[in-house]
Amino acid sequence: MKIILTGATGVLGSHIMYDILEDFISNDTKGKLYLITRNKGKVSAKDRIIELLSSNYTPKILLEKGTESLFQYIEIIDADLTQLQNSVIANLKEAYFIHSAGYVNLSTDEDQKEKIYNENAEITKTIFKLFSPFIKKFIYISTAFSSGIRNGLIENDFHNLEFELEHRNAYENAKYQSEEFVIEQCKALNLPYQILRPSVIGGKMLGTDNLYFIPKYMVFYLMAKFFHFTAQRKDLQENVRFIVNKESGLNIIPVDYVSKVVVSTFKRSDILQLNIVHNQSFNLVKGLQLIMNEVGYLNFSIVPNCLDFDYNNTIEKLYYESIGKHLKPYLISAASEYDTTLLNSILEIPKLDSESFSNMIRYAKLNNFKDINV
Repeated sequence: MKIILTGATGVLGSHIMYDILEDFISNDTKGKLYLITRNKGKVSAKDRIIELLSSNYTPKILLEKGTESLFQYIEIIDADLTQLQNSVIANLKEAYFIHSAGYVNLSTDEDQKEKIYNENAEITKTIFKLFSPFIKKFIYISTAFSSGIRNGLIENDFHNLEFELEHRNAYENAKYQSEEFVIEQCKALNLPYQILRPSVIGGKMLGTDNLYFIPKYMVFYLMAKFFHFTAQRKDLQENVRFIVNKESGLNIIPVDYVSKVVVSTFKRSDILQLNIVHNQSFNLVKGLQLIMNEVGYLNFSIVPNCLDFDYNNTIEKLYYESIGKHLKPYLISAASEYDTTLLNSILEIPKLDSESFSNMIRYAKLNNFKDINV
C-alpha cells in the first residue's frame, strides 16, 4: 500500500502519520508512507520528522520500534512540488493521497482573506492538478465549519443542499471552495475522493498514552491562554463581558479520535463526505465558566448580543480587539448539532464532559500553552 500525506508536521497530520505507521506495524503491512515535507530554516525535512518520531509525545509503539526501523516505511518528498522528477512520480502511482495540510486562521480581517484563500484553496488546487493523474484516491481533510452558519441537525453532505451556505470567515469559505473543487474535478476525472471534516480539535482522549496532549493550542485554548496570562499580569481583575448565545455550543473532538477515524475510513468507497465531530456540542456558557475557573480569572459575566457594545475597561478592549473579534461569530451562532450515526458506527465517539474538558485546559496550562513547532 502506498499513502501520500501532506501536513505531517501539523496538529492532525502528525497524528495521522502516527496511526498509519502503527497500522503498518500492527498488521505487518508492506506499505510506504510518502511525506510531503519541507525544510524549516536550517532544520531539514528529515530531522523534523525524526523529532516527531522520537519525542516524549511519540506513541509508545513507535518509540519501541525505533526511528531507524520506522524509516523502512517512510520516504520524505522534500522538494518543490512543481519540480518533482518523473522517477519520483512513478513511485507514487496508485497511491492514496491524504491532503491534511492547511492554514487554520479564523481571522475576520479583510487583509487576511487573500492569504487564507491562497494557503488553503490555491495550494489544494496546485497539489491536486499535480498528483491527480496518477493517484488512486484523493482524500481531503476539511473542517466541519465549512458548513457555515447553520442551525438544527447538520448532515454529512454539504454539497447537495437547497440553499446557499453563509460562512463566518475566509477560512470556512476557503475550505468549502476547496471541497467544491475536489468534488467537481474528481467527478470529471472519475477519480475516487473523500471529504473528511473534523470540528474543533482538542487534546488526546483515547487510551492512556500522553493523555490530553496536543501540539498546538487553537480556538478555545486561545481564550484560556489569553486570560491565563492576563490573570498572572494584573492584580486587579477587571470585569469582562462575554457576548454569548446561551443555547449554543462548541463542537470539540479529540485529535487522536480524528486521526484514527481518518486512517480507518480513507480506503472505504462508500463514504464520500463525513463530519468527524462530537455527537453533542459543549455548551458555551459552561465551557467559558470552566476555562475561567481553570486559569484563575473569575471576574466575568455573560451578556446577549447587542448592536452597541462599548468597552468598559482595558481587558475587554484587549480581548475584543484581538482573539475576541475572531471568536465572537462562533459564540453568537445559533445552536446546531451533527448527525453522527455513521461516524459512531466507525469508531465510538469518546465522552466529553466537564472533567475531561477541564483536563484539556489544565494540561495546556501546565505546559504554559507552549506550542510545539517542529
